[in-house]
Amino acid sequence: MITQPHAKLLSIFVAGCAVIAGEIVVGALAMALAPSPEWVVGAIAVGFLMGVPLGIRVTRALPALTFPTMGLFALTFLVPAFVVDVPLWGRVVALHPADAIPIDAGTAGYVAPGWRIDGSRSLQERLTAGRGRGYGHRHVAPLVGPGWKPDQPVRLWVTGETRDSGRVLLWHPQFWADSGGEFVLLVGKQVSGAQITARHAAEKFGLLIEADPIVVMRVPSVAQALSEQHWALARAARYPLAAWALLMVLAATVIQWRKRR
Repeated sequence: MITQPHAKLLSIFVAGCAVIAGEIVVGALAMALAPSPEWVVGAIAVGFLMGVPLGIRVTRALPALTFPTMGLFALTFLVPAFVVDVPLWGRVVALHPADAIPIDAGTAGYVAPGWRIDGSRSLQERLTAGRGRGYGHRHVAPLVGPGWKPDQPVRLWVTGETRDSGRVLLWHPQFWADSGGEFVLLVGKQVSGAQITARHAAEKFGLLIEADPIVVMRVPSVAQALSEQHWALARAARYPLAAWALLMVLAATVIQWRKRR
């Protein structure tokens, strides 16, 4: 038989699971659809702060759970920021040198027959995490169409990462010279850093570059990159859900202990 305190706890658990799932979805959409790096920062800040009212709302029946719940909900919104770096959906567009390059929300990437990654004008810069700890290098290079000349603007830049751990991602620069492949748009919190590196490369090699260059990653297929990200989001959601379940188990244990006193 479920007692009243345990019934409250079950109700809180279900509501918390719904909030966590919602935060993962909304956070992923915010990262994928943000029109600029500034919007990405704003979305992260707002989502983090929303953990406070959500935590209060969900735990109003058991206020003792409010503070840990607020912390968990605030941190949960940050999860997609570390996972989402390509669009969540979209079409693959064929690039033509004379046409405008679409970057709307319905575009996920490009197929570029006849285009090439100009590896002779590539640049690498150190990737750092908190407190300046390095974990790899970001590489950028121009993606240029047939007949491109160095005095013409570079509209697209390819980026890739090498990790100190040796992990090889889909967009590792070692695949840049391979034939075939497609180019997926870079989105989320990595865009700003990649654009800065692209500007540094343009300055170093005397290339013309737009104020907000379009950054892509070379992948075997855009569809594969999107699918892998969906699975990565699902795997990442396990951690806040597991932490939430653990908090509920601890709360139930305390309730049971107090009942036996």
